[in-house]
Amino acid sequence: MSRSRSPILLLAALTAGVTLGIVLDRGAPYLSAQATSSPRPAPPAAPPSANAPAASGSSVPAKATSDEGLYDQLDRQYEQFQQINRTFELVARTVSPSVVHIVAHKTSRTEDGPRVRHFEETGSGVIVRSERAAGLYVLTNNHVIEGSPLAKISIFLQDGRALHPIWFRADAKADIAVLSLGRDDLPAARIGNSNEAVVGSWVLALGSPFGLMHSVSQGIISAKGRHMDELQDVENQDFLQTDAAINPGNSGGPLVNMRGEVIGINNSIASNGGGNEGVGFSIPINLARWIMGQLVTNGRVSRGALGIDLHPEFRPEDAAHLGLEKPRGAWVNVVYPASPAAAGGLHDDDVILKFNGVDIHDLNHLIHMVSMAPIGQPADIVIWRERKTFPLKVTVGDRDRTIAQGPTIERNTSSGLLRRPNRPEAPAASAFGLELTTLDKDLARQLGLPNSLHGAVVMKIAPESPLATKLMPLDVIASVGGRLIGSSEEAIRSMNRPLEKQQALVLEFDRLGKSGIERRSVRVP
Repeated sequence: MSRSRSPILLLAALTAGVTLGIVLDRGAPYLSAQATSSPRPAPPAAPPSANAPAASGSSVPAKATSDEGLYDQLDRQYEQFQQINRTFELVARTVSPSVVHIVAHKTSRTEDGPRVRHFEETGSGVIVRSERAAGLYVLTNNHVIEGSPLAKISIFLQDGRALHPIWFRADAKADIAVLSLGRDDLPAARIGNSNEAVVGSWVLALGSPFGLMHSVSQGIISAKGRHMDELQDVENQDFLQTDAAINPGNSGGPLVNMRGEVIGINNSIASNGGGNEGVGFSIPINLARWIMGQLVTNGRVSRGALGIDLHPEFRPEDAAHLGLEKPRGAWVNVVYPASPAAAGGLHDDDVILKFNGVDIHDLNHLIHMVSMAPIGQPADIVIWRERKTFPLKVTVGDRDRTIAQGPTIERNTSSGLLRRPNRPEAPAASAFGLELTTLDKDLARQLGLPNSLHGAVVMKIAPESPLATKLMPLDVIASVGGRLIGSSEEAIRSMNRPLEKQQALVLEFDRLGKSGIERRSVRVP
């Protein structure tokens, strides 16, 4: 009897096991849901292997499933970044219509003869408005359009239209040029405040690098207050440094912040090979705007001056000798007699620590501040003298007049006292708004120029002269149109000699700089 019941019991046990298995399988989702509510987290699932077989009954390969999952994660992550990305897009879209591509046709004489070479120079610019006058203007670098006739300058808009300026004015000392468009129906960029630019903040550089019109690059402000000794022709230097890509053709284009405001005019790069290496320089827009305002209203730039010479180097040992903990400010070398500085009480070896409430970093910072100071108005200065600080008030003078009135000083070797020669009363002649005098040994000695120099020395420059922004008093014109100059009369005759069509008059001149005599050249017009 027990044997007859065994098959029945076995069958019942098998049936119960199958039934229990089905019940547990159907209840798995419920059990899993309960498990997720447990405070103990479930271990992370291992990512599927690229070589793992597809799940039974599935027609989608495991690799495709894995890629879709990664893209889903990337989409969710992008949602967090999209706002930043959108900002870059909006800045580029907002500013780009005001960025222009400039083509300037120029001529130059070849070195091997009188033949004329024709070439094009390209650059960038930005359409802005002036606080001083109505209408629209293109702000760019002087070196982009220098030497090109007005009719040979073309301005290309983002929509492909080509315009020609009705006039342009330039300032070589800051490398800024302003081109008047004579119209008021184009988008203009918003001008920001370069003093508020912070090192490390994002910026965009817009322009036409290598002729690739309307390009945008991104970077940060790497530093402020940079000075480049290699740019000897640019006296007003207070560059913003950026790693946003700036290449040939970007010159004159805008550097903008993430509010779409122009904070700089792209100017130059530090590069071994001529291309971008992450070190670019832009002229602060506050300086460019000040230059533009004077060019628009006066046609030239009047800069402030104190009538002093500054030590080119200020070393830690110099600061320690003067009682300062480190080099800071601008160290005065010589104060010219009868200068605004002398009238205000400045002395040799004073250190100018503050100018109009602004801490002075170095001599270039002071030159920049004084240049932009209102002429004829007093400036508050804090100096370091005899290991103490002293406040002074100095009335800012006009730079050209200050230089012309006091070109140099001579030291009396017997007494060590300083004296200043009177302006020589020599016969003068004029051309192109220049007052010229023949440079001889006596005049060279009085002006503090080397006896080796020969030619015609510039005594005065009329504000309306086409050379007002290129020459300075005490420059010595050495050649005109390739002809050596021995007197002011020869200079006048050569400068008034008629030119062939499309030729520019080239003047070579000598200028006394910090490192000695520098030979330079300039083209007229």
